[in-house]
Amino acid sequence: LDGVDVILFALYLFEHGEDNAPPNTRTIYISYLDSVHYMRPRNLRTFVYHEILIAYLDYARQRGFASAHIWACPPLKGDDYIFYAKPEDQKTPKDNRLRQWYLDMLTESQMRGIVGKVTNMYDLYFTGNFDATAVPYLEGDYFSGEAENVIKNIEEGKGSKGSSKNKNKQKKKGKVDKTKKMRKGTRSGGLDDDFITGDDGGLNDTSRDPVMAELSNSFKPMKESFIVAFLNWEGAKPENMVVPKEIEDERERRKKEEQIKPKLGNSEKKDRHGNLIKIVDDDAEDMQCEILDNRQAFLNLCRGNHYQFDEPRRAKHTSMMVLWHLHNRDAAKFVQMCFSCSREILTGVRYNCPICNDYDLCSDCYKNPNANRGGCTHKLVPKPVDGDSSQNGGGGKSAQLTEAQRRERQRHIRLHVQLLEHASLCNSSQCNSSNCAKMKQYLKHSKECKLKQQGGCKICKRIIALLRYHAQSCKNKVCPIPQCLAIRERIRQIAKQQQAMDDRRRQVMNRQYRMGLVAN
Repeated sequence: LDGVDVILFALYLFEHGEDNAPPNTRTIYISYLDSVHYMRPRNLRTFVYHEILIAYLDYARQRGFASAHIWACPPLKGDDYIFYAKPEDQKTPKDNRLRQWYLDMLTESQMRGIVGKVTNMYDLYFTGNFDATAVPYLEGDYFSGEAENVIKNIEEGKGSKGSSKNKNKQKKKGKVDKTKKMRKGTRSGGLDDDFITGDDGGLNDTSRDPVMAELSNSFKPMKESFIVAFLNWEGAKPENMVVPKEIEDERERRKKEEQIKPKLGNSEKKDRHGNLIKIVDDDAEDMQCEILDNRQAFLNLCRGNHYQFDEPRRAKHTSMMVLWHLHNRDAAKFVQMCFSCSREILTGVRYNCPICNDYDLCSDCYKNPNANRGGCTHKLVPKPVDGDSSQNGGGGKSAQLTEAQRRERQRHIRLHVQLLEHASLCNSSQCNSSNCAKMKQYLKHSKECKLKQQGGCKICKRIIALLRYHAQSCKNKVCPIPQCLAIRERIRQIAKQQQAMDDRRRQVMNRQYRMGLVAN
């Protein structure tokens, strides 16, 4: 916009490759999608965003992915999916409109031969005699969260059934049956099975998995929101490529048009001025960035730094800052401001008050007895400024590496992480590894170093970076590696925030459909 790069569209998804265990094998889950309405001209927004999704599905099928799962659920009022503080005049689509938006995109994908059959999770998994292990377990999806709650409710129902058996002995049989029926309602609905499904099959069918029987009641009234599209990859089954007749007719019509069109001799693309357009291969460089690893981390960065999208000028600033963080990955993610001089504390040490909220002093004001400290009289604690660029020689160097250098760097990181894990567990004074003793010295140094509190020790910074790499892949309940549990706890806190969002939209969706059933 106006010659400035602006983030307009964002998409988070999960890819489960051929090495994933069934039923997640070769499955894609489109988790979160968000946009702001600054696209110009605005009437091309839908077309452009559809093209992005269609191009991705085409790219995914070429890589061997077989199916794509979409949960069409608009954000709740006051919630942000990816972009923080969107424009006030931007409307949020209703449930049926968002669902139709996805279906229009998939219909166009079918016409291009990218997608085959389009169905929903209920018709695919709940109409047959499947158990819960046949359904893909996708992180953040409605099914995964609801299944856990249903299993918990069934277990609690079984436990309370035996304990209350004697108490209900004197009651009439009809009343007991009614109580049992009420217990079978969905978690959020609490409605009778007869009321929801129109029949009394439900959980009384002992041949069916009780979890699937309970989930079936939740899925059936809102099944159209859980879309499943089969991709036309090289190993696709014929029954999954069946499309409606009008789609086949449209494919034939487009094929004939392609045959009539004259073939261009030069395939090089040019702009309106006749200059060659440089095609950038996004896969040529894998840029790992902590703030973009998941939706919640990006949203936390924007909230903490007031990176907003509610006005075009703020969207431009936010986009520039996101790009800066992407190319300066070791830089501080959150910048504190000095209470006294109001300057940003970018390097060295900040003096933080553990009692007062958001209170920091820079080194100069801390040493100056005449500096205005407001009403804070507490003892200030020195803390290092995260990502001090003066100590790491600039955070953007890794982005300028060649592919061979990048692979070599990743190999060195893996070797150093393995050495770190070995040295942390090794108790031998005569270890065969020549670098074990050296790594033990580094670990000992990181525990005893006083300089690290001021953010000036390069050894400590490198050890902490290796510890983070280890913690991201560690699955041990009790890990002897230093700081592993603390780092994993921070990762879990972000995951909890994400889970809270997933639970909230699942509960609201259940409540909306329950109210619709009651009204009917």
